[in-house]
Amino acid sequence: MRLRNEQARQTVPAFVCLLAAALSLPLGLTGCSEPTSTTSGGSNGAGKVDPALQAQRSEEMFVSPAEEKRFVTDTPDTKVAFPEAEFVKGRKLITQLNAAEAEKVLMSKLDDAVKSAAGETKLGQYCARISTALHMEGKDKDALKYAILAGHIFYKQPAEKRPLPLWFFNVHLHQGLGYKKLRIFPEAEKQLRKAINFASSAPAGQVDWNWHRLCLIELIDTLEHEKKTSEVKVVKGELKALEDSHR
Repeated sequence: MRLRNEQARQTVPAFVCLLAAALSLPLGLTGCSEPTSTTSGGSNGAGKVDPALQAQRSEEMFVSPAEEKRFVTDTPDTKVAFPEAEFVKGRKLITQLNAAEAEKVLMSKLDDAVKSAAGETKLGQYCARISTALHMEGKDKDALKYAILAGHIFYKQPAEKRPLPLWFFNVHLHQGLGYKKLRIFPEAEKQLRKAINFASSAPAGQVDWNWHRLCLIELIDTLEHEKKTSEVKVVKGELKALEDSHR
């Protein structure tokens, strides 16, 4: 298992780039909502901090109230054009492993993206793409900020305007990896579980099983840091079942 873990972590950049390429899919709105079923075990337990409050506190470390307002709740300015060319170019650069240039291109038009699509799915996708580039560069705090903002925008949408499950998987994966890198293990666990739920429930072909496998491996490592021995066993069983099904 330890060897598998190391091999999986070495493939993270490639998985992220493949994910970015997949995110070149058309908007393809499907009314996606967060899966209500929980996989990989886990429970809050009595006497613990309210998970919603705990999550809010964690997010406030990376997203200010002013940024939340500007990106998520403000009204779009119809006089400003959405930077579609930069959005597409950013994805192309990411698939070419040129994350630094992708960041430069996407950030150059971020202000226009926010003004033209505040609170809308398009801005969430733009933020998710920035998060991918930043994660590839190892800029974990900045990557977390844009993944959080993207998630807030996606979940705000009515069902018919929510993006494909792959976009939700993307933002939860990057939050999980980001929190884990910063050793904020309870939030890493939460976000990785959400990514796993999307990987499990997404329509066939949207989330490659290797990304699902990666999330399970990262969740196992997170749970080991949290010393949740019994839950580690459960997730290892899920990982084995997934790998056996793809032999």
